Amino acid sequence: MTTETQVVLERADLELALIKANEKYEANAEVMQGQIKESLSVSAELLSKNEKLAERIAESNDRLVALEQRGEDTSTPGPANIGEQFTKSSQYADFVGGRTSVGRLELKTAIINTFPASSVQPLVQGQRLGGIFTTPNRRLTLRDILPTAPTTSNLVEFTRENAFTNNAGPQRDTASPLAAIENVAKPESAITFTLATVPVVTLAHWIPLSKQVVADSPMLMSYVNGRLTYGLKLKEETQLLLGLGTGGEITGIQTGATAYTVESPQLTNEIDIIRDAITQAQVAEYSPNFIVLNPADWDDIQRRKVGTSDDRYVYGDPNQSWQSTPLWGLTPVITNSQTAGTFLMGDTNGAMIFDREQASIEVSNANGTDFTKNMVTVLAEERIALAIFRTEAFITGSL
Repeated sequence: MTTETQVVLERADLELALIKANEKYEANAEVMQGQIKESLSVSAELLSKNEKLAERIAESNDRLVALEQRGEDTSTPGPANIGEQFTKSSQYADFVGGRTSVGRLELKTAIINTFPASSVQPLVQGQRLGGIFTTPNRRLTLRDILPTAPTTSNLVEFTRENAFTNNAGPQRDTASPLAAIENVAKPESAITFTLATVPVVTLAHWIPLSKQVVADSPMLMSYVNGRLTYGLKLKEETQLLLGLGTGGEITGIQTGATAYTVESPQLTNEIDIIRDAITQAQVAEYSPNFIVLNPADWDDIQRRKVGTSDDRYVYGDPNQSWQSTPLWGLTPVITNSQTAGTFLMGDTNGAMIFDREQASIEVSNANGTDFTKNMVTVLAEERIALAIFRTEAFITGSL
């Protein structure tokens, strides 16, 4: 039990005792008044009883004062208690001064707030704040860096070069270095192609609401629409990055990316590993321009110091934005959608998002028994495809 609660309970007990003592005091006073009228005198026994009651009232008042001092740091000052009201009254002063034989104080029932304060308090209305406070939305970035285009089909097809045999060379007879260089066949090269296809995937979710709550809470529908749309975009980001490509999922960029070939001996510094992966892409004739990292890995990179006795940062700079500083020329995409300890780098021209149907919200009462139950179903849905033109354009590995 807290000190404040104990003080309140003790005060209540004392005030109840004072009420009872005052009632006895008043009853004795009435008897005394009757005796005065009959004999113009008061019995010594009754006078003694009232003097003792007055002493008890004064003692209780002292206890209340001490109780107030105990609780002054834990509670706000309230109205004077019963003992204080009685001892500070003019009636009590007249009684003590002998100007009257009776000290009478009329008490009224105190109206106070409930303690502790709760939602069940009939006299005081709580302050209701507008809106709904929710968890922060994840910063979504992958769609921002990849090119996008619309599609009118449920399947996106594109031609991928399978193999290019390059035999370009001078016109000459290769049988002998002294052979003629004219009137002979030129070198022949070869190219083969593969038709690649990616399906349009549907991402959706829904939530049921009663017609009554929709009508009674106008802001609820807007809030639900926003949360459903965010949830859809959050799933889109994780699918674009990590989709498995099976069971109706998108084949994510990281899922289809080329694996990083670990350097031997194995590098341990994240900055060195990323630079080595860039080299791997360059050897394959690609030029990566972005890297996707988990916030924890980005923190390790930015806060790395030169040494235990040298507080200079290797890469990070407290005077610059934590998210905009390129690493080896790569634009950092920092997101919790990425798995900690894993990186993905690549060329944004190596993939493209195709929108069949952009995110939309629909409301209907035609879902099952919604109509008879006065329910509505709010549905958020989009249809999307991701085409990875060249898997070699993307490299993924562990840090």
